[in-house]
Amino acid sequence: MGGSIFEAEMFDPDSFIDRIYEAAIVPEAWPDVLEAISTPARSVGGVLFTANMHYQGWTASPAFAPLFQDFLTTGWSERNQRRQRGLDRMLRGFFTDLDLFSQQEIDADPSYDYLRGVGCGICAALAAPVPSGDVIAFSWERSVETGPYEAATLDAFNRIAAHLQRAALIAGRLGLEKARVAAETMRAIGLPAAVLGHSSKLLVANDLFSPLIPGVVQDRLARVAFADPRADAQFEQILARLRRGHLVADQVQSLPIAAQEGRSPMVAHVVPIKRRAADVFSAASCMLVITELAAWASPQAALIQGLFDLTPSEARVAQAIAAGAQPADIARQQGVGVDTVRTHMKGVFAKTGTSRQAELALLLRGAVL
Repeated sequence: MGGSIFEAEMFDPDSFIDRIYEAAIVPEAWPDVLEAISTPARSVGGVLFTANMHYQGWTASPAFAPLFQDFLTTGWSERNQRRQRGLDRMLRGFFTDLDLFSQQEIDADPSYDYLRGVGCGICAALAAPVPSGDVIAFSWERSVETGPYEAATLDAFNRIAAHLQRAALIAGRLGLEKARVAAETMRAIGLPAAVLGHSSKLLVANDLFSPLIPGVVQDRLARVAFADPRADAQFEQILARLRRGHLVADQVQSLPIAAQEGRSPMVAHVVPIKRRAADVFSAASCMLVITELAAWASPQAALIQGLFDLTPSEARVAQAIAAGAQPADIARQQGVGVDTVRTHMKGVFAKTGTSRQAELALLLRGAVL
């Protein structure tokens, strides 16, 4: 009986299919769409998330969102093998837990004990690949007390599967188009720029960035990397912080790239891209912008500050070092203690990837390192 109710309500085009395509364009609409489908399916709620080994973005129906958030923050999502098993098998159409596991495996998995304890435990899910290389998953959760999804209900889900997959494809292409626009905006002001995805792979690059490959930047199998080993080590640390969510949109990270014969030193800026909470289709994680350093006799403090994200005090100390001043001279000129100057120097060294005054001075003057 539940299946016939589901079918009768599910396939009113005005109330479901149109809303699915609307959500592809307006990500904020997804929670209400997931909830609307949950009700006739007798689900606790629905969730839409990215199935990616490096990143997880999600949105859920309003009542289900706190349960899913708790599932993530308590660590049970890492112990539950649904996502990985689903990615490995790439089943067509909607599938349930019993398409992924035997009943014995489910009974032996403590994450299912947790799910049953919060009124869930049975899912109907669909995986949909998108152009960025990620896989988007739709999943509706049921309680064990309600029982397994009926064949008629799964059939009804499968009758909207193609619409959900097309919506994912549309939203994924829109995400890539936004990435292209961001890179071309940098092109308009003369800056080489590329947009990286959540797996730290190259999504798009403008025509000023392309000549830097592979001499400066390398599009490797695992991730984008720098040819300069020192710059790449610093870049890996920045990417790790980005993956852990320790960087936000206004925390630009900069790193120096050593000069090579016939090429000036450069500075790479890693710009985290802010994603709206509901926009799980956002393909981009950060933008990589490259600035070439000119040869300066005495660079301005404001320019140094902007290039390396220094504080004003750090920038003044860096400028003085570039001019050849020693810590005691800087302290006297700026009216501060030598210990204060040395503290600022530590910050400057950390942000520029240098470790000695002479090395910093060469970098800031645009000389060969």
